[in-house]
Amino acid sequence: MEKQTAIQVVIYLVVIGLFLRRVLTTQTMRVTVLPVVAVAFIVLGGFGIAYSPRTPYQLVAVAIGIVLGIVLGYLRGRHSQVTPGPRPGTIRVKSSPVLAAVIIAALVVRLGVRYAFVNDPATGFAISDGTIAFAVLSVAVARMMLFFAARRIIAPAV
Repeated sequence: MEKQTAIQVVIYLVVIGLFLRRVLTTQTMRVTVLPVVAVAFIVLGGFGIAYSPRTPYQLVAVAIGIVLGIVLGYLRGRHSQVTPGPRPGTIRVKSSPVLAAVIIAALVVRLGVRYAFVNDPATGFAISDGTIAFAVLSVAVARMMLFFAARRIIAPAV
């Protein structure tokens, strides 16, 4: 294994470890920040995809990534345990480890695509852009689902 590849694998392992540590623990989130984070993810992901070459493969891969990301984000948001937080305007969220495994699989697929399609960069870009769309939308939709759940939980009783 060459040095650059080894460094990338180590970086991916550290990122996956940090991601798992964060996802498998209960997090306190501010409700007002949830939609801001969702929009920021979509904007940054859009910039990442916008400058890739436009091919039919890329358009199909991004469309598939968008659909699967929305579905996973919806499921992730619906299956997260949401309770009122310790301070006003906060919630405590415990995510599902199964859905976290799907996000990790997307990261691993993206890393594998870079090496599997070295001689066909257009297809590699297409699949990579699809996984970016998938990951970005799964996080954004999950955050919005948590925002709506928080509004139901925190809403004052009338």
